[in-house]
Amino acid sequence: MKIAVILGRVLNPAGIVVNRRRGRIFVNREEYVMQPADRCALEAALQIKDGSEAEVIALPRDLLPGDAVGSADVLRRALSMGADRAVNFTGRASDVDDAGMTHVLAAAVERLGGVDLVLTGATTWDTGQSQLGPRLAEVLDWPQVVDAWAVRVIDDRAEVVCQILSSPVRGDRGGGSGYSIFEVDLPAVVTVHPGALKSRYPDGVRLINVYRDDGVVEQWDVAEMVDTGNLVPLLEKRGQDFPPQRERGVQLEGTPQEMAKALAGELKKRIG
Repeated sequence: MKIAVILGRVLNPAGIVVNRRRGRIFVNREEYVMQPADRCALEAALQIKDGSEAEVIALPRDLLPGDAVGSADVLRRALSMGADRAVNFTGRASDVDDAGMTHVLAAAVERLGGVDLVLTGATTWDTGQSQLGPRLAEVLDWPQVVDAWAVRVIDDRAEVVCQILSSPVRGDRGGGSGYSIFEVDLPAVVTVHPGALKSRYPDGVRLINVYRDDGVVEQWDVAEMVDTGNLVPLLEKRGQDFPPQRERGVQLEGTPQEMAKALAGELKKRIG
């Protein structure tokens, strides 16, 4: 079987500083890492490969310039962890949102041919969006399962474990949670919950080789797959908005009765 895994990059939060007073975000160290949920999706694909003769192909979540920092790094890392192929998209440097990427990825899946399962992260770390998987399933006209915690393939079906949260609104007692197994016919699209699986470490030899070989990541021109004129973003960027800086609190001293009286006085002042 053939599994396509969609992987994206995100700035490492360790290198980012937010200054509320100046209303700016400073990137002190531009370091990119693989999206955590996408890393879990890759691990799910590799676990399926461990028990079968599946072929795992890594595809990018975003369209980036070929010389962008970290644009192909997540694909090389996927190869070092056990993926069989990696394909990067070239020929377009402007921003494309999930709506546009859906058509690019659908064309890539069609070009690969014989893809049985598409895995990707259920949500992104930076924006919290979770549209790509459902949008792709709609375009491909494939069944989908979202927020998976584990994925197993048996014959021509996939067994997907999902967490079911109980709710007092539905009359459930205790407000706890449990897990259920859903079966879906292949081909299908499955999004994997962030933190669902512990990712394996890259193989040392493969890690060295994938960074030595410039041609290890295949390059596909987007213009050969889709009409780039139709890749118009549906999302409108409205800039950055920072909440007001927190005011320092007041430390109260004295007996409990005195502190309660002082607190009530402060609240009256604030309420007016």
